[in-house]
Amino acid sequence: MLPNIDLNLLKLFASLYQTASVSKTAQDLNLSQSACSHALTRLRQRLGDELFIRIENKMEPTIFAQQIAHNVLPAIQQLTDGLKPFEPFDINNDTTFTIATTDYTAWCLKPLIHNFNTSFSNVNLRFVSLEQRIPQEALQDNTLDFACGFAHQQEKSESIVDLLWFKDKYVTALSKQHPLASLQTLNITDFLTYSHILIAPWNETTGIVDTMLAKMKKARKVAITLPHVLTAPYYLQNSHHLLTLPNAYAEQIAQQLNLVLRAPPLAIPDYQIKLYFHKTRQNDPKLKWFIEQFNKFIKL
Repeated sequence: MLPNIDLNLLKLFASLYQTASVSKTAQDLNLSQSACSHALTRLRQRLGDELFIRIENKMEPTIFAQQIAHNVLPAIQQLTDGLKPFEPFDINNDTTFTIATTDYTAWCLKPLIHNFNTSFSNVNLRFVSLEQRIPQEALQDNTLDFACGFAHQQEKSESIVDLLWFKDKYVTALSKQHPLASLQTLNITDFLTYSHILIAPWNETTGIVDTMLAKMKKARKVAITLPHVLTAPYYLQNSHHLLTLPNAYAEQIAQQLNLVLRAPPLAIPDYQIKLYFHKTRQNDPKLKWFIEQFNKFIKL
């Protein structure tokens, strides 16, 4: 068990052993010589040994003090090294940021990633699959630096910080051959008459559309469930299915796949694309640098 001893006395011991001078030790520790002498007296009493004996105007260590120095000084140095502040982040060193994403959130990050690739040649961005909405453990233990996911409401968490990338609405897509394609406005009856494609990134059985329908005491029929936003619109071709998906991607793919886009006939909250990181790493210089660049970019 660690002895009950004031660490300040050990600092005094270390300095006195190295300087062999009470006055120099007092200067090192920003103490008066009187306070330094009193501290040495306490240490002698605590350890039951003279520790240092004045010989020819030098404080010479006793054999016990030499034993302490052999065992304790390296530990004090380790403590000193271990308690140093973080090293500043150096962008000139090769650095990898690991970010968990879904297929869609990786697609959303393209402008930011392009900016990083153009501006910071030593930065490598590694995307891995986001297997749960907010992987708290992996963000805490440094397996991940960030997770890029989405939410439909303001979140409060004791352990996770989020950075807003952008907000967007949902639209309902259908093929131009669909019986409803000629309608400029979908009503709820039409919406529920036909089967739907559900996007479920984490293998959910329901989505935000189902949640909002349930508030209306209604339900839809799901014909296909997929984990990926980017492939889901391809399943509308040659089908009578409906797909409610993020507008940002729907507008990009609609012309290529001969799709028409309509406003859903029910209130669906906008989604928010966010970067998540763990609160225990808020002062990590590496993450602070990335967040600073992120905040600069979204203000452009």
